[in-house]
Amino acid sequence: MVLFVDSNESLDRLRAISVSMGRDPALIQASGGNTSLKEDGTLWVKASGKNLACAEKENIFVKLSMNEAARKALALDESDLELSPLCKSNLRPSIETTLHALIPHKVVLHSHAIDVIAISLLPHAQIIIQEALEGIDWHWIPYKRPGKRLTKEIAEALDRQTVDVFVLANHGLVVGASTPDEAAALQADVTHRLRQTTRQYHEVNVFELSRRMSFIDGAYLPKADIIHSLAIDSWSLELAKRNPAYPDHVVFCGVRPWIMNSTANPPSINTSYGLIPGVGVFLLPAATAATEAMLQAQAEIFLRIPQNQEISLLSDDECNELLNWEAEKYRQDLVKSV
Repeated sequence: MVLFVDSNESLDRLRAISVSMGRDPALIQASGGNTSLKEDGTLWVKASGKNLACAEKENIFVKLSMNEAARKALALDESDLELSPLCKSNLRPSIETTLHALIPHKVVLHSHAIDVIAISLLPHAQIIIQEALEGIDWHWIPYKRPGKRLTKEIAEALDRQTVDVFVLANHGLVVGASTPDEAAALQADVTHRLRQTTRQYHEVNVFELSRRMSFIDGAYLPKADIIHSLAIDSWSLELAKRNPAYPDHVVFCGVRPWIMNSTANPPSINTSYGLIPGVGVFLLPAATAATEAMLQAQAEIFLRIPQNQEISLLSDDECNELLNWEAEKYRQDLVKSV
């Protein structure tokens, strides 16, 4: 474990819990999600593009003035988040810093929980969640672009009621508590209550997939077999052809996959993966570790969606907005540099 200049019991526990979250692909994929701690007028929040799994071996937190962060959160404008760290740092505060500053709890955990995202796509999601989370102070947040727009929705909810849990449509889960351990326990309770079953799918025919891939320069197999369900499971394939379900898929995979029905070359050097219907999925040189993590998450989510169920996906405008957002381009560049 690295010795950190800023170290106390609460922050050390937050680091440990952040690592646990970051190592669980059912909660966190690649550099997604973020955690924070408020203490003695200071807000520690995960830096943009950093991995929670690395919290105990490198400094992933930015130290901010709580007063300044709260002012930014309450301003609720669409300007870029410009917060000066209290200590010299090259790190940028998370896109979600205003969210963490606004929520009154001492500890806030934000995850991209697979089961929560899957439920949030369904037409009767709020009814399902209401029944599952009986006894918990929770609130539904319709999809808004991460950052100030999402913070504004949460601010309006907090003006009306006490909230310990926010379910973010097409995005994930936010929980708040008085200590890191209480927040982790609440997060575990919510995700357990919202756990979904998955469909079974046929195993990939690696020989046939490899044969078809051999016509494409640089194509290679993903590590996680479940990713192939995006091409093998008929309902998952249908959903995969549509717009993505959540922001990070847009950021790290693009809007639509390359559907390979012939030996034609990829449509662009930036194409990172392809689907061969009924056969499997392959990655291309433009893919990163984040690409593969997002494809695994997409596969897990789609296997939890009942067949022929109408679901809520991101619109063309919402996808384009994410692709052209400087804050997300910054995260993309960080991933490419690894």
